[in-house]
Amino acid sequence: MYAAHFAAGLAIKSRVPKAPAWALLIGAFLPDFFWVVLGVAGVEPSQGPAFFDDWSHSLAMVILYGILFSLIFWRKGLAVMLALWAAVFSHFLLDLPIHPKNIALYPYSSVHLGWGLWSLGPRKYWWVQFGVLAVLMLIYAEGARKLRFSGNLIAATCILVLGLHIMTW
Repeated sequence: MYAAHFAAGLAIKSRVPKAPAWALLIGAFLPDFFWVVLGVAGVEPSQGPAFFDDWSHSLAMVILYGILFSLIFWRKGLAVMLALWAAVFSHFLLDLPIHPKNIALYPYSSVHLGWGLWSLGPRKYWWVQFGVLAVLMLIYAEGARKLRFSGNLIAATCILVLGLHIMTW
């Protein structure tokens, strides 16, 4: 789902052009960044039955990460702050249907949310991700076109994000 997270950041960029693209891309990937850091630190094991990602991916933590991340950009105005918060929160929304494990409401919560599409198997799961990615890239391309982004930039961006997804086959 990594490519779709980046596509979400780009789709938001096409709607809020004042938001820095680099910050939107980082924001959309932020829970996975924390997951890697916490995994290396031994806080969130990523393998086998001990798999745990409540600190990096739970609804409460993603909301908190979004708030803290967007506050860094308070001088850029409310619209940019909301866009950056939305980029971080989009990670939760995109993971909800296809995350390998249902997502906790908060760390150590007994309540978990998810659709379980991971159980479709790797190939069908890949195609579901591709569908989400295609929709997000269409939103980006349409918005970027209206903002008069270069056609070459739009095409190159779409090819790059699609390439990232193809590498996960």
